[in-house]
Amino acid sequence: MQMAHELRFNEDGNIKIMQLTDLHFTNDDEADHKTVELVRQALRDEKPDFVIVTGDMVYGEHNLEFLPKVFAPLTEGDCPWTFVFGNHDSEWGHSRKELLEAGMKLKGCVACHDAASIDGVGNHVIEIKNKNNETKWAIFAIDSGDYFPCEKIGGYACITRNQIDWYQAKIRELESSHKDFSALAFQHIAVPEHQEVFKYEKCYGVKREGSGAPRLNSGFFYALVEAGHTKGLFVGHDHANDYYGNLYGITLGYGRAGGYGTYGAPDHMKGARLFVLNENNTESFETYVYLENGTVIKEPWCYEPLCRRDEA
Repeated sequence: MQMAHELRFNEDGNIKIMQLTDLHFTNDDEADHKTVELVRQALRDEKPDFVIVTGDMVYGEHNLEFLPKVFAPLTEGDCPWTFVFGNHDSEWGHSRKELLEAGMKLKGCVACHDAASIDGVGNHVIEIKNKNNETKWAIFAIDSGDYFPCEKIGGYACITRNQIDWYQAKIRELESSHKDFSALAFQHIAVPEHQEVFKYEKCYGVKREGSGAPRLNSGFFYALVEAGHTKGLFVGHDHANDYYGNLYGITLGYGRAGGYGTYGAPDHMKGARLFVLNENNTESFETYVYLENGTVIKEPWCYEPLCRRDEA
């Protein structure tokens, strides 16, 4: 499939990225239309330079038909965007491959699939370059699968060995031509370490449910630590979580679910997560949450009245 897109920093040296997740366009009903309007609102208010949707965009037998409807706010503007799959997108209806091919034809979509990753559909890397054509940040978009293929184990799928090898090869490829760069990785399903960071490290944000991570640990987080460069891994999947914390130098976190047609805590507002990356700072990044009422939450600790640190 097509070559990965490249992004550029703005004149101020920054780039703003919006993560949307778990939009769950299912019935083309009032709830789905409300979801689409929220995305329009968030785009209008925040004006991101790039958008990544981390899975569960559509659900049901009409998934292919609904794909352009849920992405309508993105295709209406000039902001480039991409997506990765969740466990529900191809559970019914058309396949991941068909959905990816349809999505790639939509205006502004820069998603693609790197065949070298072997497993999954839609694994790709997007480099963010400065004026000197140097890659300072990279965005890894990864298909975390749906359900574990072995019934005796069950539960959700995990990043495979082939995908880990692909990630490590891409890091080495970037290292060969760029000395100082960092990366953010995005996928739908959490890794087991998303549970560990909440148990053992100081976390920021809201945890209103457990972490739907795989039952088996395939070692992807270890590969991130070992290879270096990746500063954060952000997911969706668990609609009432948006916490994040740092584990061994990598920020593990959640986006903010945006779909009204699916489950969620009634007092946990829908929204989006934002990231600001700077070309001169590859050691850290800014992240904050945008809520459906227009509130922007940048205070890093206990920023909602119901914020709590539950037992994981």
